[in-house]
Amino acid sequence: MQHILEEISSLAPSTKLALATATATSVGYLAYNHLSRSSQSSISSLRGPPSSSLISGNLFLIFDPDINQLEQWLKDYGNVFAMPALFGAKGIYLADPKAVAYVTTRFTAFPKPAALNFAIMRLTGPGLVAAEGDVHKQQRRILQPSFSPPQIKQLTPVFVTKTHQLESIWRSQCSGEPTTINVLQWLDHLTLDIIGETALGYDFDSLHGSSNELAQAFDDLLGETTMADPLNFIAGIFPLAGKLPLKRNQVTANALAVLQKVGQELVNSKRKELESLPDGGADELLGDDLLSVLLRSNMKETISQMMSDEEVIAQIATFVIAGHDTTSSSTAWTLYALAKNPGIQRKLQEELLAFPHDSPTLDDLNNMPYLDWVIKESLRRHPGAHAMQRTPAKDEIIPLSEPVIDKHGREIKEILLKAGDTIFVSMAAFNWSTKYWGPDAHEF
Repeated sequence: MQHILEEISSLAPSTKLALATATATSVGYLAYNHLSRSSQSSISSLRGPPSSSLISGNLFLIFDPDINQLEQWLKDYGNVFAMPALFGAKGIYLADPKAVAYVTTRFTAFPKPAALNFAIMRLTGPGLVAAEGDVHKQQRRILQPSFSPPQIKQLTPVFVTKTHQLESIWRSQCSGEPTTINVLQWLDHLTLDIIGETALGYDFDSLHGSSNELAQAFDDLLGETTMADPLNFIAGIFPLAGKLPLKRNQVTANALAVLQKVGQELVNSKRKELESLPDGGADELLGDDLLSVLLRSNMKETISQMMSDEEVIAQIATFVIAGHDTTSSSTAWTLYALAKNPGIQRKLQEELLAFPHDSPTLDDLNNMPYLDWVIKESLRRHPGAHAMQRTPAKDEIIPLSEPVIDKHGREIKEILLKAGDTIFVSMAAFNWSTKYWGPDAHEF
């Protein structure tokens, strides 16, 4: 947040005045809207932790929590409590299994908040993650062949080949004097190359230091200046913030322009190849990458049900952004956990070394139970996402599996939410719960 304020301070006085006026008006409206809703919502009577910031509330603690702090919150306030959000507003934090099931199984009744969807749309366009309702169902149906088990099985050799390339690079770096390797940085290169080839049929060649405009565009979108920047979420509430002449806005705009241009070129090239093939020959001759499968699937739809080019190109950004950072981070956490637990590392090595060669198929990998346990345990202890946001499309009564005590000492057995209230659905609370995983739930 500090770097945003520093950039704003360098703006022209007239721009700063316009921004201050718009921000004050918007904050006033949001505060009034929140107070009018919260007076009728159960959130106003719930207990909860104090806010750590006047601007961002506890958002950073929600999405990147400390395991001990989260455990203390649950101990102090129960499985459902009020949580400070942006600009003094309050949302509800759900760690009650019945309440979470109620919200997460009713997709249309509990969509993503408009501000969050704006932030996603700003980076990916109208792809699967941003889509809601019938549009989401349509896109998911067309995309389904791209993620079928046979399709994923065909892509496994790419994962193996690229991983061997990284292994070779690391071996060469470690052949002489002791050296330090930035594991996460190399895993970023690895996953970008894998996603480029398997999702787009595109060779980033990031492992060997190659650079091209599409790789740079994704690097900018995935970098600290944009993807993790609170400005993205602030712009969802105050659209003017996304248009300020700040470096991060310019970086995002330039990256999205490159993505649109190169994405359209990829789509045009694959579509031209597809249209040149004889009837029935597309499945055999066009590439196995997800984009090629998507285009084949899309062309089988009626015109009214087909994805537009804008939506298809948005899937490119969605594939890379959704799969790149999460995969590299999860792999890095797994390697870290193995390094901290040499006994588990040795047992995993024994299973892997018993395999007769170093080019396993997907079936081979699925038949390695200890590897499967290690990966699942790593994802439990170090989840790719700790919480997700939802909002009621209309007033809702949320059932609870066990009552909570409100700030007046009353027992609450269900939660009344008003349309537009913010819900934080916790995954970390379940992943780290000693109730479900035993007394050593905090350990790997």
